[in-house]
Amino acid sequence: MLKQLLLTFTILLGLGAVFTSADENTQENVGQTETLNLAVAADFAPTAEQLGREFTTLTGIPIKIASDSSEALLQMIKKGSQFDVYMSANTNYPVILQKEGYTDGNPVIYALGTLALYAKGKELTHSGLDLLVPGGFSKLAVAKPKESPYGVAAKETLKKLGIYEQVQSQLVYGDNVVKTLQMVESGEVEAGLIAYADLNDEEKTKAWIVPSRMHNPIKQAQVALKNGNAAASQKWIKFIETDTARNVLISSGYGITSVEEINQ
Repeated sequence: MLKQLLLTFTILLGLGAVFTSADENTQENVGQTETLNLAVAADFAPTAEQLGREFTTLTGIPIKIASDSSEALLQMIKKGSQFDVYMSANTNYPVILQKEGYTDGNPVIYALGTLALYAKGKELTHSGLDLLVPGGFSKLAVAKPKESPYGVAAKETLKKLGIYEQVQSQLVYGDNVVKTLQMVESGEVEAGLIAYADLNDEEKTKAWIVPSRMHNPIKQAQVALKNGNAAASQKWIKFIETDTARNVLISSGYGITSVEEINQ
């Protein structure tokens, strides 16, 4: 998976997103301003685009986003890929990088992820539990727990419902939570436990939000990386704490929390 080309989104002030490969993750200059390179967990990429436009408008600093599973991005950073900020879908991976000396400062939680059950063309808003029973589905897409915190939350949910052992043979695993959603949208599977924020507005009205009591919180943390654009990185991290950024997070389907720094 690490060998595959990753989509990156270059967000420039006054321009739309331009697609390149993650291997082209070199620093660029736009009007003498260095690009801020973000390594972003797959679930958060669409929201990061929105935030990037706001950030660029405010600071004049353009954004480039490389997106994949949190695990894949972690391995890329360890192998030398150059990013300025790592935005994981969990807290574990940023802490690992901190302990191994890759970071500049402590990880900070930037959002709380929301798990949802989605089936294309079905209304599940009030009936999600009716589907999550033995015999309720033929195939259910979930992200790989090793690769994605949303996969971990999906597994915890199925265990909480007492059906995990019975439905294991019906689970279809995606490399990340975005690919899990794609399997549902393509009709490959009947339903999926996915990131609520990755659904469009219409899809959100039909999805069932998994109650937070069914899984551990999906705390998503970011951290600045060593040898990166330190000044721009700190501006980005501070920007995510602003009301402007928090409003984008809420409208996208994420939960927000008070600023919480994670120490080793």
